[in-house]
Amino acid sequence: MLDLNEIPCDLDDEFRGCVEPAYCTPAIPIAVHEEVGESPATIRIADNEPLIGAPIAGDSTAVADDTNVVAEDNVGVAEETTGVACDAPDNIEQEIECSSQPQEPFLGMRFDTLAGAKAHYNAYARVMGFSIKSNTSRRSAYTNLVEKQQFVCNRFRKPKPVDDAAGKSYNPTGNSSRARRDESSSDEEHVDAPNEDPLLVRKVVKKRRRESIKQTGCKAKMTVKLIDGRWEVIFFVADHNHELITKPSLTKYLLSHKNISLEEETFLRILDDCNLETGQMMTLMSTFYANGFIVPYTTKTISNFRSKIRSERKGDDMAETVSYFMAKQKEDPSFYFNVKLDEDERVELLFWVDGVARKAYKESYHDCISFYTTYLTNQYNMPFAPFIGINRHGQSFMLGCGFMRDETASSFDWLFQQYLDAMGGQAPLNIITDQDYAMRASIANVFPNTVHRNCRWHIMKKAQEKLGSFLGRRPAVSQDYNECVDMSMTPDEFEQKWAAFLAKHQLEEHADFAHLYNIRRTWVPCYFRDCFFPFLKSTQRSEGFNAVLKRYVNPHNSILNFVKQYEKIQVKILVKEGGNNYMTNHLTQATWSSYPIEKQAFTTYTMTSM
Repeated sequence: MLDLNEIPCDLDDEFRGCVEPAYCTPAIPIAVHEEVGESPATIRIADNEPLIGAPIAGDSTAVADDTNVVAEDNVGVAEETTGVACDAPDNIEQEIECSSQPQEPFLGMRFDTLAGAKAHYNAYARVMGFSIKSNTSRRSAYTNLVEKQQFVCNRFRKPKPVDDAAGKSYNPTGNSSRARRDESSSDEEHVDAPNEDPLLVRKVVKKRRRESIKQTGCKAKMTVKLIDGRWEVIFFVADHNHELITKPSLTKYLLSHKNISLEEETFLRILDDCNLETGQMMTLMSTFYANGFIVPYTTKTISNFRSKIRSERKGDDMAETVSYFMAKQKEDPSFYFNVKLDEDERVELLFWVDGVARKAYKESYHDCISFYTTYLTNQYNMPFAPFIGINRHGQSFMLGCGFMRDETASSFDWLFQQYLDAMGGQAPLNIITDQDYAMRASIANVFPNTVHRNCRWHIMKKAQEKLGSFLGRRPAVSQDYNECVDMSMTPDEFEQKWAAFLAKHQLEEHADFAHLYNIRRTWVPCYFRDCFFPFLKSTQRSEGFNAVLKRYVNPHNSILNFVKQYEKIQVKILVKEGGNNYMTNHLTQATWSSYPIEKQAFTTYTMTSM
């Protein structure tokens, strides 16, 4: 094993007088194209001749590895891509031309940064068909900075003992029983079963078998040392003792080549913001590369990159969201938001609404809203609570949004109060929600004059769960029940029909029918004949909006990402509303008849509602 603390005998004749071994590339003669301040054995490529095929210099992934290498300053890394030395041609007096493939390292090759040295060796390894990793390094005793670094083939470790024909691991000590115990412990974990004697009963839990690289003790390596402010190759072994990857399409599976260029990372971030799935991203990149085989990374690499994007903002997500809201408030003075923190200074409740929605609500659309809180759409599992309105084209649009940590009456009180403050104290005339008792109590507290209606679909669903078998065996009861609920025109008529219905079928003591009667004012249609619920009997508007959110928002994304996606949905709604307004105000249709009622309909209704 190479000792980095002393110079090997095959590095410099001046130190040892030894002959360079056959596996090292000899240094270039002194007479070749010298530059001021550089080692005589250094050749540099002209700045206008980029090195094709090498990774982007300055990439943050170029130095990160499992060693204690210090990340060098990226200044000058971009220069390194055009400043890597090339092999000397046969005629050293002619101009040096760089090939389109990375140069094989040689003794005396110099780099501006350690990142550039690794990037070049990794690009060379990609072409040759092997993967690299950082191995040992040496730090300065005075500055504690890395001054010598070794890069090796990722198969540099000695191979593990091979199992013999009997299935026993090779054991030089002859202790076969211990070897069997060690082998079994590597694949299984014994856990004591609960409420049992651990000496008698033990539960066997198999561990997951993980794939690992086949180690061969490969000697291929490159060692660079910091000399006069630059990194110089002082040791290089090119030969491998294992088979190399010959197909370029397979190099993306090697560990050191599982990376994405900075340009494509930027593009993938845009695709991630559009909520494309990982498979769709890979299909798109395969189209760009014209063939999926030559895409330099795998679907798993894209998935890992998306996880990295989500983790970048996880810690400061709420703080960045508040900062984003403050910036929006400077652009739009009518933008309103508020945040409630708990005793640990963590966000407990959040509410925001833009100026366009506030204006539309105050002027026209305060008569009916839909409120629903069951969609979890962020990495904190905070229920999303949108206030959904309906415009004159019968189109749903957002009148405010909130996030809640829990669905308690106090949380609903805070959220509804924020909505009331944002809308200038103007409460909605009618509101439809699901059957939540905490929400009902809060609406009665904050919106005392608002008509509150529950979603009939949820109520009927729960009734079907409890009464389905009962009504299924009694068709006459089911028919009279639907007649009483749907065909009653006034509350008085419903009361009379309900009493007759219970008496006819002897259901006065039935608990489920008694419960439906007690909450009749929240769901029976006749109690809302005089209230404006435009074609609404359920919270389908909110549920439909949740379906739209699923196409825009990933449940694992941050709150800030959700807010930005929410704005995209709002813009899309406003664009569609503008088109509908144009159709209504500037286009016309031929009437079917000459009756005045049809002409009046053209002046009363919009084009989309007719």
